[in-house]
Amino acid sequence: MTLLQIFLELDIDLKNAKFPLFILLFTVSILFANDRVSLNYRSDINDLELISERLPDSHIKVFFPTMPYLYLSKLINGTLVRSSGNKEGWEYMLATSYVKIDPLTYEFTLRQNVHFQDGTPFTADSVIENFHYFQKDPIVYSDIHKRLKNVTKVSPYTVRFHLLKPYGMLLNDLTTINLYTSSYLKKFGWSTGEGSQSNCNSTQAPGPYGLGPYILTEGFATGRFQTPIIKLKANPYYYEKGMPYIENITIFTELTSKEVIHMALEEEGTLDIAPIPFNKKVETVLSKYARLYTKPSTNNISIYFNMLKANSKLNDKRIRIALNKAINQKNLLNFVYKKEGLLAPTESSVNYRSVKLATQDIKPWGEVLEEGEKGKHELHALLNGLHLKVVTLERFMFLWRGIEYQLKQYGVSLEYSITPNEKEIYEQLLTNRKSPKDWDILTWGNDDWCSNHPWTSLFAYRTSDKWSTIQKDDIMQAYIEHFFDVDFQSNTFDDIVKKMVQRVYDQAYMLFVPSPNIVLAVNKEIFYEPSSVLLMPLWKAKLTRFHWSIRGNIPYPQERQKPMRPLRFSYD
Repeated sequence: MTLLQIFLELDIDLKNAKFPLFILLFTVSILFANDRVSLNYRSDINDLELISERLPDSHIKVFFPTMPYLYLSKLINGTLVRSSGNKEGWEYMLATSYVKIDPLTYEFTLRQNVHFQDGTPFTADSVIENFHYFQKDPIVYSDIHKRLKNVTKVSPYTVRFHLLKPYGMLLNDLTTINLYTSSYLKKFGWSTGEGSQSNCNSTQAPGPYGLGPYILTEGFATGRFQTPIIKLKANPYYYEKGMPYIENITIFTELTSKEVIHMALEEEGTLDIAPIPFNKKVETVLSKYARLYTKPSTNNISIYFNMLKANSKLNDKRIRIALNKAINQKNLLNFVYKKEGLLAPTESSVNYRSVKLATQDIKPWGEVLEEGEKGKHELHALLNGLHLKVVTLERFMFLWRGIEYQLKQYGVSLEYSITPNEKEIYEQLLTNRKSPKDWDILTWGNDDWCSNHPWTSLFAYRTSDKWSTIQKDDIMQAYIEHFFDVDFQSNTFDDIVKKMVQRVYDQAYMLFVPSPNIVLAVNKEIFYEPSSVLLMPLWKAKLTRFHWSIRGNIPYPQERQKPMRPLRFSYD
């Protein structure tokens, strides 16, 4: 392989490189000379190398920096339908089919011969009991708490959902409504007690309480609270025979980017799968132990403007639009994202089918600015001297350095409050409506928990919700109410999404940045396909006999340390 081919493979922009070309060429040449880079990629893992049985010592270590409670929940809990990156946003799990009898009645047939992790049988009675507890303290970030009347038993393996009014989001909500053992419900109830922050997740204590492929054995994650380390063990009663293929999982929730890079790329056996800053793609490809995985996603990076803060200049729509005009998304995409994403006129991922349709004729605000250079002088007059306090997860600082560089051109200065712990982000955001905080901007990794449904991002504009930072917008609230009425992916659904997205754009309710891809460092001796939505299907992951947990004290073979070609998955 030539040096030019390597630059192209690693998405290094030779024309606009930050460093002179001769320095880049010299650096890579030195790497070759020191045998840190092979002239040829190592061969791919083949099916014969993968172990298709669960070995007692098999073990992987994973980093969940964003929404660890939901990623964890989807590993240990069972739901009637499971999250999916497909068009519908779900696939069957504990239900095997459903029929919509009329606009207010849905009937589900349940999977038979399924057992909870403690060995007790799963039947229609289990569903009825769970929804009895659920309705006492339901989720409120969607509208199911206002629209679900009750759930009734038709037969031992058939249940009916009765609605008070039509609700097009029912199936998407069911991907996050977990089903627990009676013993769990009697101990803890269905909710975590964190109100709208519970995110349908009740992993309050280790134990065999769920129906998912893994059992929580140590630690917890409930939304606003979590332990730094969580441990899982394979569920021997899991209904998908033979799965999971890996016995043990250790999850980290509070690592810094520096720790992630060191553990995933430089030390074997300390971190097997981890999201990485996009600017660490080259280091990942050159690692002895990791391989670069990328995939388009429906995840979002939500950068909130705090319009609840007293006397905030961000209450001025002109300022919000000006800040968005100051962002050159093309440059962010090329030099910060390293081309791992797509331009996005609003916060909602353009990989949502309905959002892609809604934004096909809308340009990012920065491109509107480019059409008239004289507009830059007006922009400078509006923004010069503006000082903004930014709260962000540390993992997004690679993005903020790019944003800061662009905003400085217009006289904007930034003051950072940085944390590796998402729970601190939630504390600032979810108490802001009741008691407005002093921050101006907050960054949250809003992964697609709603499964290919744009409510994941649009829910932040409902002013009755703790997740919202806007003052009042009766037009948007009317759109939202209608949004819940219509069938997902229908023409009416597309029409109302277009109105909502246009409203968000016109009001510049957030700072808009490109829609991100998933970018992971994955141990070379693991194979699994990431999902484009908030779901890590680790129960499908397989190891080779060369993985550190399988080979034990035998040194990692030198020939397997060679770089592997980046694995780029297509959108689901």
